[in-house]
Amino acid sequence: MTSSSMKVALNQPRSFDVAVLGGGPAGLAVALTLHRYSPLSVAVIERTNYDAPRIGETLSPGVTGLLQYLGVWESFQADRHLPSFGTSATWGSPSPSTRDFILTPFGPGWHLNRRRFDQTLASQAETAGALVLRSARARFERRAEGGWRLDIQSEGICHKIEARFLVDATGKSAAVARYEGATRQIQDRMVAVVATVELPHPAPADTLTLVETWEGGWWYSTPLLGPQMIVALMTDADLMRAHNWSAPEPWWQLLGNQPQTWGRLKEGRLASPPSIVPAFSAVLDRVVGREWIAVGDAAATYDPLSSSGIARAIDSGIHAARAIYTYLNSGHYDALIDYDQRMRTSFELYEETRRRYYEMEQRWPQSLFWRRRQRLVTLDPNSRIELAASADAAASIPSLPTHLSGIDHRLLFRLCAIPRPAHEVVADFQRRSMHAVSDLVVVLALEWWQQSRIVKVIPDR
Repeated sequence: MTSSSMKVALNQPRSFDVAVLGGGPAGLAVALTLHRYSPLSVAVIERTNYDAPRIGETLSPGVTGLLQYLGVWESFQADRHLPSFGTSATWGSPSPSTRDFILTPFGPGWHLNRRRFDQTLASQAETAGALVLRSARARFERRAEGGWRLDIQSEGICHKIEARFLVDATGKSAAVARYEGATRQIQDRMVAVVATVELPHPAPADTLTLVETWEGGWWYSTPLLGPQMIVALMTDADLMRAHNWSAPEPWWQLLGNQPQTWGRLKEGRLASPPSIVPAFSAVLDRVVGREWIAVGDAAATYDPLSSSGIARAIDSGIHAARAIYTYLNSGHYDALIDYDQRMRTSFELYEETRRRYYEMEQRWPQSLFWRRRQRLVTLDPNSRIELAASADAAASIPSLPTHLSGIDHRLLFRLCAIPRPAHEVVADFQRRSMHAVSDLVVVLALEWWQQSRIVKVIPDR
């Protein structure tokens, strides 16, 4: 077959049961699960060629079972990722506390080479029978008769694909979910300001992942292959901008103030300027719909403190694949609803665990970063709330930060114009609001405005 006839052949529509937009761990987990445990055909559309550097993370030993389920465990071992023997953290105390993986029944964890890891998953998916299109850009639309039509440009070739079902594995962009009208509920605005630090010589004994807290957030550092470490400043986007912490000099200067992290990096140098990576927690208001499902970061994103992003992504891909098979095999939409509920319950449990972890760090009670996550209530319900003299009801109504999103701040502002006890403001807001929010969120909004000098709080006498 000639080159021109090959292009013509590839230009004909090809039918698949499932098309996956995004070839990261979540999307590839869908493909591997379906090809290993069902007869469904899968096409994966990945925008990269898996050749650019990717930020990795420390994988805990517990991920072994997931990789074995996908049938990639032996390939993963062959890639020889750098072993991780535990984590060390100065969380709630200036003295580090160490958790050794050697005490778990699964053995050590791994400092993941993400590029190699993703490449291996993609190769294994192809070996299993999936079509993996790399360096691909896709346009998708619904077919009138059901299913989806995709026009794909990959390495100079146009592919036309028709699929019964579409998986959104596009990461934080959640392209399919947003196309279908889903919205992302963002809980915070945390970012990671990440850089690679080159050391003059390897430090083979220093294999721990280190977390160190400070007033404006926390630092994360972990070894890479060779005399390098990946180092990330975790803070909120507004704090980063206000202090210019993403610039090399302020970033490095701030690093020098962290005794534990600086102790392992003081002889190093920046290999490249720091880069900014979103690290917020968020979840879609719905992760399924008619003939589509969201997995991995498209469905929900988690605080890097949990060190569970990749494990959660793979787990969501596996359970999404099971739901897709049940739905396509029997037509029962309940399988998708069950997946949606599973993701929602998982995120709620994560939020509670995250809050408890952040409440363990009490050394900076006035810090905006820590107050935003601890949700500590100091407002006396009997204290009187009234607008500050500087607050002009006729001017633009002050907004609230993202972590208090979902509250009708215009209504709350109007209610504060009538001086009265805080508990009456909260009760009146709950009667009038069109959207359900907890009393805690309303109280925290009042406290935020108190800090911002929008309202005054007069103690009860």
